[in-house]
Amino acid sequence: AALLPSRAQPGSEGEGSQQEGSAMSHQSARLPPWAFHASPAFRGDFCPGPAAQPALLERNQDMSRQYERMHKELTDKLEHLEQEKHELRRRFENKEGEWEGRVSELESDVKQLQDELERQQVHLREADREKTRAVQELSEQNQRLLDQLSRASEVERQLSLQVHTLREDFREKNSSSSQHIVRLESLQAEIKMLTDRKRELEHRLSAMMEENDLLQGTVEELQDRVLILERQSHDKDLQLHQSQLELQEVRLSYRQLQGKVEELSEERSLQNFNTTSTSLLSEIEQSMEAEELEQEREQLRLQLWEAYCQVRYLCSHLRGNDSADSAVSTDSSMDESSETSSAKDVPAGSLRAALSELKRLIQNVLDGADSTVTLLSVEMTTLKEERDRLRGAAEDKETSERLLQAIRDRDEAIAKKNAVEVELAKCKIDMMSLNSQLLDAIQQKVNLSQQLEAWQDDMHRVIDQQLMDKHPKEWSQLAYSFSSGYVAKQSGDEPSGAEGHRLFSFFKKN
Repeated sequence: AALLPSRAQPGSEGEGSQQEGSAMSHQSARLPPWAFHASPAFRGDFCPGPAAQPALLERNQDMSRQYERMHKELTDKLEHLEQEKHELRRRFENKEGEWEGRVSELESDVKQLQDELERQQVHLREADREKTRAVQELSEQNQRLLDQLSRASEVERQLSLQVHTLREDFREKNSSSSQHIVRLESLQAEIKMLTDRKRELEHRLSAMMEENDLLQGTVEELQDRVLILERQSHDKDLQLHQSQLELQEVRLSYRQLQGKVEELSEERSLQNFNTTSTSLLSEIEQSMEAEELEQEREQLRLQLWEAYCQVRYLCSHLRGNDSADSAVSTDSSMDESSETSSAKDVPAGSLRAALSELKRLIQNVLDGADSTVTLLSVEMTTLKEERDRLRGAAEDKETSERLLQAIRDRDEAIAKKNAVEVELAKCKIDMMSLNSQLLDAIQQKVNLSQQLEAWQDDMHRVIDQQLMDKHPKEWSQLAYSFSSGYVAKQSGDEPSGAEGHRLFSFFKKN
């Protein structure tokens, strides 16, 4: 009954249907496109009543707001993702540029170090050439001085002959005038001269006795000095023996290094069959170790060759033969020319033979000095006997002539003694210089080996630190892949090889 009035009003029903149509059209304008396809009201399958239309409108509005919100969130997320993508790409480009810069810096540093090493080697070769040139110039200068000295002695001899002839001429001219007066005056002068000469001879005799005592003291001092020098020579022989022992130790280390090099070459030849399973780091380390061992071997060869040449030069210098000097100079020039081209190996036993020959020459020099000292002692005894004879015949008429002869003999003995002392001092100085040069050569070789080891350690440390700083993440992955590759090599797996190929491609790219 309540529904009848609403049906009885057709006008109001038409108006309501119009309002519903306008509301539906307005709602359809506000709904999203997918609502037309999803809602059954727009497909004509369902027509809601007036009571359900507000709920549908509100639901459609909520759904449209939810759609707008979801669309806005989606766009915001897409923008945020694009920004993150752009930021990551920019960071990746920056990191890639930094890595490339670091790699180029490392390559430039390695190249600079190699250039510096080459320059140092060139400087060393130039210094050796300058040394040989200076030695040749000094030898030529000595030869020129000897020629000048011989010419000067010849000129002096000619001048003395001329003076002698002039004196003879002067005497002949003076003898022609008033021989009696001259003879009388000469007799008076001779008497006066003999008296003066007698007094002078007495004074000289006393002075000669004093000088004889002094000479005895000097002989004793010389004997003491000879004993001291013999003791020093014994000490130097001990030092030479010690240096020979050190040289044997160096040879033993050289043989050990050769054995290591051969073992490394054998290991490398064996590892070349398994190149697919080895990693890049092990190959780099093996190549670096092989190069370092080769450099050490070349340096040891050069040092041994220099020591051998120096010992040969000292032996030739001690021989004092012109033929030997010329032969040694030619041999040294040939050795130096061959050394500049390439380092040669010292023949087996040649260095030991050269050292033994050097020791023999030094011993010969010392024996010669001892013989000269004995000769001096014999001469001193003869001088003593001559002095006794002169003392017994001091009252005779021929005392003056004998005394003058004794004085001349004494002067000659003193001159000989001084010459022998100078020669002995030169021999001792040469022996000390030889020992010091040998010790300096050994010390220089030890210092060079220590510097080489320190330089190799520094280079390893710098390269490892730069690689770790440049690629810390790849370095950790490399260590893990190296350990896993070793395990996979034992079990027969293949991931380590793939990891090694990836690492090789990464280094190749950089």
